[in-house]
Amino acid sequence: MSSFRHSSESSFKSSIYVRQKIKVYVILVVISFLGLWMRVWYLQILKGEDFMGQSEENRIRKVSLPDYRGTIKDRRGETVVNIRPSFNLYVTPEDADNLPKSLELLSRTMEIKEESLEENIRKSRSFQDVLMKKDISRKDTAYIEENKMRLPGISIKVEPLRSYIYKDFAAHVLGYLGEISKGELKTPEYKAYRLGEMIGRNGLESVYEFNLKGKRGFKEVEVDVSGRELRTLRKRSPEIGDSLILTLDARIQNKLEKLMEGASRTDPVEGSVVVMKVQTGEIIAMVSKPSFDPNLFAAGISRQKWNNLVQDDKHPLQNRAIDGQYPPASTYKLVTAYAALAENLIESEDTI
Repeated sequence: MSSFRHSSESSFKSSIYVRQKIKVYVILVVISFLGLWMRVWYLQILKGEDFMGQSEENRIRKVSLPDYRGTIKDRRGETVVNIRPSFNLYVTPEDADNLPKSLELLSRTMEIKEESLEENIRKSRSFQDVLMKKDISRKDTAYIEENKMRLPGISIKVEPLRSYIYKDFAAHVLGYLGEISKGELKTPEYKAYRLGEMIGRNGLESVYEFNLKGKRGFKEVEVDVSGRELRTLRKRSPEIGDSLILTLDARIQNKLEKLMEGASRTDPVEGSVVVMKVQTGEIIAMVSKPSFDPNLFAAGISRQKWNNLVQDDKHPLQNRAIDGQYPPASTYKLVTAYAALAENLIESEDTI
């Protein structure tokens, strides 16, 4: 009897232990499922819209559209500075599957600075377009379009480029453009600008920078896995900057430019000419020779061309009309005569 009682107590305790283990397992399973359910609720309900937006961004891309810089005209309304279409080459790192292979293919027709490109890619986000080369030729454009399927992530954008119609015409007055620096981007007045944008560096381009600059636009496009645009979903067109009307007369300016060219290009005349309307102070023409072509700066001047300009003994970047230092000659006799009269050293009837 005692052995039977002992056996039943042992089985009873064993069943209690099993039930306790089952209860523990059930609790663990319930907690696990509850945790999974909470995670699903977090992903699908709480963060659903955010993740949906991120997935849409993989398919829908916001593309910035460059602004259009305002034109510059002479006193009669003739345009002397405007914009022209430029074919610029870009790469989207996220879509470029094999960039070294693409660069090897591109090197057959054009020169790409790989070191600076790699540095720009490192500094940019993977989905942002990185400029590879500005103002490529029509021949290069045709080659890239023909090999588009072999160049994933590489695209051509038609963007406005500053154009100085008469080349070195009034170059010192009009000025030129240069790429904005990182230091300038940190200042309040340039907060609306972006790295790589061109700003006025000299002359009227610099003085009226914020009037001439337009406002950027954007478009939302649907892209495929290779980054090619399929369709435009939404677009806001860029705004053009203000036009600038000068007191210069292009006809007189051109005539003086030709008179100052000299006998040959190899031996340019050094000097300046200013024609002013004395009643109002309007500048009708201002010529400084030797001069330079501002179009060299529009697409970003190379280091070699910049050094050639800076190291030139004739100093073509100097505006001799306002920066040159010359003996005053007979015009200064008015000052000395007035000083002598003021000091009672001479009389107004005296002759010297």
